[in-house]
Amino acid sequence: MSHEGHGSRGFSLIELIVVLVIVSLLTALATPSLTKTLQRMELKTASKKISAILRYCRSESVNKNQITLASFDTEAHLLSILSAELGDEKSTLQRSYPIPQEVEVGKIEVGKTLIETSHPSFEFYPNGGSNGGSAVIRREQGGAFFIQVDFLTGAVKVEDAK
Repeated sequence: MSHEGHGSRGFSLIELIVVLVIVSLLTALATPSLTKTLQRMELKTASKKISAILRYCRSESVNKNQITLASFDTEAHLLSILSAELGDEKSTLQRSYPIPQEVEVGKIEVGKTLIETSHPSFEFYPNGGSNGGSAVIRREQGGAFFIQVDFLTGAVKVEDAK
């Protein structure tokens, strides 16, 4: 008796096990890479949001002829926006933005400020200038981004800190 003409009617158990092992190995290899990519995207998004808030502060200073501050409270994970009239030494809180818990804002270096604050602050002036400085936005895994504020023009730049 010949079995020609009758095709295989399915997969053997061995074939199924081999396929499952291959699929699980590929998944195990791809997952760390995907996780790192997602973490990097989250960090980049947080850096861009912070730089957009700083640019908004500069714009507010020019438009409203006032000093606007972006103050980093690293303990509470908050970026607070404050404003002060020219000649004032006190500022008024305008709004606070949460900084994601998994993102760390570090190495904050700012120039001399006109308004006294308890946290490192970037000041933006009505002429478009700033006290200048920089900050590093990082994550334990996923790299870091460098935010630079120019003291002369108040321009905000974000760079990959590789």
